[in-house]
Amino acid sequence: MSAVVFDGEYIPLTIIRSARRKTIGLTVKESGEVILRIPPHVTEEKAVSFAQSKAEWIVRHRLKFQSRTQVERFYADGEKIPFLGRELTIRRIEGDKVRAEISDGELLLTGPAGTEADVFREAVIFLFRREGLKHLRPIVSDVAKAAGVEPPMLRVREQQRKWGCCTPKNGIILNVRLLLAPEPVIRYLVVHEVAHLEHRHHQDSFWAEVERLMPEFQDAERILKEQGWMWVF
Repeated sequence: MSAVVFDGEYIPLTIIRSARRKTIGLTVKESGEVILRIPPHVTEEKAVSFAQSKAEWIVRHRLKFQSRTQVERFYADGEKIPFLGRELTIRRIEGDKVRAEISDGELLLTGPAGTEADVFREAVIFLFRREGLKHLRPIVSDVAKAAGVEPPMLRVREQQRKWGCCTPKNGIILNVRLLLAPEPVIRYLVVHEVAHLEHRHHQDSFWAEVERLMPEFQDAERILKEQGWMWVF
């Protein structure tokens, strides 16, 4: 397996060759995995040499991810959880059936005594998906109008890896975790996916359209990269 070396440490590389890429791309994932994406005309040797030149950058980002404390939610009374740019306070209510609802700045969680956190987690995700659609649809319509495209069909799902994606039939899917993000990030991810309806790549024309639709998108993108790991259920 190919690797880079820094201060005596061997760091494996996962190499992905893509016909759509024009340049070498280097990514460090939260897990610490280093992804090297290369276009067809670039040799593996040249790509690894490029990664080696970025070895210090790779190590710095791996250390940053390792220093993070995993966010864990217990859905306990008084706990806080963000929703659409505001903070909700969890209130536990004893009852026969498990359900979640939002009222006056509180997230009301009803269930039998001893209900496990995972059970409430599923109820909260279901609620956020339903309520999030009501909030996201007008944003999607507004951005689609500015982009000159038909408003796409919108779905909100729990996804492990992607914040959003386009479907083959010009719909878009957004990660339910997005609803835990600040408003500018929510709008940026809508802009990002709507721009992909006409630009199914990450080349210059795509980013030019993103900037046209949201001139300050880089601020939101920075928040996403720095804080997105904390937006979990």
